[in-house]
Amino acid sequence: MASPFLLSDADVEDFLPGVGADIDSDVGGTGAQAKDSNDDFTEVAFWGICDIKYDPRLPKQDRVRVLELGDGRSSRFSHHGRVIKERFDAKYCMAATPIKRAVMTENKKFTHDMFLQEGFGHLRPPTAAYPRRYEPDLAKRIVLDLNVRDGGAVVLKLLNRSRGAGIVVVTSTELDSVLKRLLTPPLDSVDAWLAKRAPNALQLHPDTKIDLYDEQCAHWWANECPLFLVELCCESGPVEKDPGSSILYDGTLRVAFALYRSKSNRYQEQREVKPFEIDWLGGYWKLPKNPVPSGSCSEDGLLQIHDRVVSSFNSIDKRTAEVPQEHLQEVYDALTPALPRIFTSGAISVQMIMNVYRLDDLFCAFALARVAAAMRVDHFERALGLFDLAKRKVKQPKTMTPQFLPEISVLSYIDRNLGVCSALIGKWDDAARLFRSSILQLSTNATSYYLEGRYHQEQSRYDDAVQCQMKAIMLDPDFKLPYQALGNCELARRNFEGAMNAALSCFKRHPDAPYAQFIAGQAIYHILLQARGPSSPGSDNARNLADKAAKALTLARRRHPEHWTETDEIMLQYVKADERERARLQKQDVHVWRLFGYRP
Repeated sequence: MASPFLLSDADVEDFLPGVGADIDSDVGGTGAQAKDSNDDFTEVAFWGICDIKYDPRLPKQDRVRVLELGDGRSSRFSHHGRVIKERFDAKYCMAATPIKRAVMTENKKFTHDMFLQEGFGHLRPPTAAYPRRYEPDLAKRIVLDLNVRDGGAVVLKLLNRSRGAGIVVVTSTELDSVLKRLLTPPLDSVDAWLAKRAPNALQLHPDTKIDLYDEQCAHWWANECPLFLVELCCESGPVEKDPGSSILYDGTLRVAFALYRSKSNRYQEQREVKPFEIDWLGGYWKLPKNPVPSGSCSEDGLLQIHDRVVSSFNSIDKRTAEVPQEHLQEVYDALTPALPRIFTSGAISVQMIMNVYRLDDLFCAFALARVAAAMRVDHFERALGLFDLAKRKVKQPKTMTPQFLPEISVLSYIDRNLGVCSALIGKWDDAARLFRSSILQLSTNATSYYLEGRYHQEQSRYDDAVQCQMKAIMLDPDFKLPYQALGNCELARRNFEGAMNAALSCFKRHPDAPYAQFIAGQAIYHILLQARGPSSPGSDNARNLADKAAKALTLARRRHPEHWTETDEIMLQYVKADERERARLQKQDVHVWRLFGYRP
């Protein structure tokens, strides 16, 4: 493959795609917490999103079906949704102590169970959860449990993934074969599986065709949750992408809301906690890749069904449409009684887990470990105690085979989280042993490969770190952190092409990645310092590279000012300067921004 730094006449428009591309307006809530509270802003305890299927053709009580909840601070609002972020930033700010509901919103079973608990089960699709263990009669049980009509479709979901990762839409006739593949990871041959995919792991070759089914299998195999969710496939009413168009889509309606408590005097605050009130911030249609076919689609395969049902934005390609106000109001009316109560009750506590899930040891163990992961920074010793309690609830599997996939998944999850605890207090050797234990239990655990790579990076073993991050990317291609860690390691190895390729691959799935922009900008800076080949002084190629680097570094500085240093500023000045000015600037050595973040 040609050098990414080399511009040819045929690809001027596609030169280093994503590098320096500012799409900050697509990201919701960034910077909201930095605003000072005053009378001009409403303090909110939570602002979030709700993705639904909406069909105005059905009876009123059946029109709204909630698919997912999410946090507005980390959600994307594209095209028709940009006004939502603008509305929030103009009128609202986060309260000093917002409520913490990530454990609920990031787990689809918790979300579903809260709707049921609060009496709003009618707002959810028919749903059931099952252990991630293949059994010959599993498909039949699902069809019976959800009353799936002959040839009807269900949606298989991982409990703790978003952005469409792991979502498989399948008809009842194909359900058994699909379940068998999803629930039978190649635990004893994962090295061969990885070796086969390694040559195109970053999927940058122009002829690359991503096999959606293969990718979803990888998401399932790498997952650490013991259960999966099955929903009866719901439809939205036909949506026009453009007014008057005959091309119609089965979209997903995203609405955004803010929860707050009305202001009280100090005496009232001491006597009572007021219930949440809700403000609606707007909504828009997210459209799938393909429209609804005009004729019969009974012979469609998994890819065709997925591309006309799932509206997830895990690339720069986005499709949205406006929602009529009367339809939005109907959705608001349906959800206004529900969401304040669900978020009031949605604090997933240890006591709640032990009570509600006491008969399901595996999910109870996973849930306890997830709560422990959420508290490990502020309550370290208590978190360690919860991890120990969770581990004691899991029966030791007889073999590390797919027959015991739920058990080994939970044990692997607990060990890698214990490893993170050791890493947080600087005990990297202890962390490495736990990361390796996690991988030995679940050899397809992408998160543990990422963490093992972080350990090698801490020890300056960059070759080993690169291998680990590549494995993490192949097993979980939507996981952002390994791309960024890979870019850092390639910079440290002075493999600037490798660093750029890591950033370019990241941008294909995460176009809003300012950390990767810094990696890309610095890679170009060091290529320009070489002053030969693609960076020959005075060449069009070098000018285009400098322009890309300036945009990428400027964006990184704006989005992460807390990381920006004097060294970074000199790099930015260099790529902006002409040849004479560059000679006066001191050359900077490779350095990386420290990568923070551990998947909970």
